[in-house]
Amino acid sequence: MKANSNNHPGTFTESREKLHYNYNIVESEKTDEHGTRTVFDYDYVEVKSKDKADIIKAVMRNKYSLEDEIALINNKLGGKAEHLIEYDAYTAVRDSVKTLEIKPITLKETK
Repeated sequence: MKANSNNHPGTFTESREKLHYNYNIVESEKTDEHGTRTVFDYDYVEVKSKDKADIIKAVMRNKYSLEDEIALINNKLGGKAEHLIEYDAYTAVRDSVKTLEIKPITLKETK
């Protein structure tokens, strides 16, 4: 899911007794009628724990359902060119998720 904040969200946040992993954090400047301010756009997923395997699983599930993954694998085995392209895109996502840097834990309470 996408989110926006006036404050850096940190790697992990707790909200309503749920743990979220925040990633793809991008800092930018926003100008409105009140002036210019720094904002942070980021993606987040709910995770079961701070374990890297749980985080990877949650990020992948945010992008692909289990059924989507099974279909991609089965279609790839069929060998049609368009399915190979779809599978390559899926593999690129998997590879990028596996390289996510899990930074030191920072817990913040958000409302």
